[in-house]
Amino acid sequence: MMEIFKKDAISLKSVENALKNNKLSHAYLVIGKDSLYSDKFVIQFVKAIFCLNNNEKSFYSCENCRNCRNIDNGNYIDFYKINSEESTIKKEEIQKLKSELAIKSFYGKKVYWIKDIEKMSPQAANSILKFLEEPEENIIAILSCKNLSAILPTITSRCQHIRLVGSCEDENSDFSEFESIINTFILKYKKNKHLANLYMFEKFKTKDEITNFFDFLSIFISNLYPQMAAEDDIKNIGKIQESVLQAKADISLNVSAMLVLEKFLFSLLLNNQKIELLYRG
Repeated sequence: MMEIFKKDAISLKSVENALKNNKLSHAYLVIGKDSLYSDKFVIQFVKAIFCLNNNEKSFYSCENCRNCRNIDNGNYIDFYKINSEESTIKKEEIQKLKSELAIKSFYGKKVYWIKDIEKMSPQAANSILKFLEEPEENIIAILSCKNLSAILPTITSRCQHIRLVGSCEDENSDFSEFESIINTFILKYKKNKHLANLYMFEKFKTKDEITNFFDFLSIFISNLYPQMAAEDDIKNIGKIQESVLQAKADISLNVSAMLVLEKFLFSLLLNNQKIELLYRG
């Protein structure tokens, strides 16, 4: 996953140094023109803070511990997010956030993320400003925006800035190619499982290729959840996602990537998992 942020190595290094030295700022302002890319950066940052297996305190997440999984699922108890679908972030949303943050943390730190802070009403901006002026211990604010000039200077001056130049454009191109490979694999799998597996071994040979495969597959499956109506279908792709997350965890522990891929493909067969649910032809 870190390959995604290669264009922002300087920003990533700055954050990583803060993690390693236990000197995280009380407030960060993430500025980037690609919202999806910024979102991925923020989520990775949050997982790096809370990951139970991030022993090196780097910009890393194992993707498999309960904290990483809960953050991905949007239900980690010490991570709060305001992502308003309305055109304006209202003062009431900030007040609700403050009430939730007032509850004692379960694990020592609380992180809140306000996305698209350009959308804050003047009342909401003043409310969050008061919170930034008097930061509480072990509470970290992450604000994100596209347009820095639309933010009150009194807010921007109280945050450490993280400027992102990368985008998801190249990744989207890779994603289309990946989706095509998955669809081909599924069609082959229906006819001959052995030949389908050989097809995958031909497509993904190196550690980097296999790591990227599982990264893309995890995102691909996450994007499918909202499209699933039947409870059984949701459970089935959930089981596949569990296998994917386990594979990513194994690779992070330096297990042979090819062996991990073999194990994953064998588990599909052994558990009779319904991979046809992933088909998007």
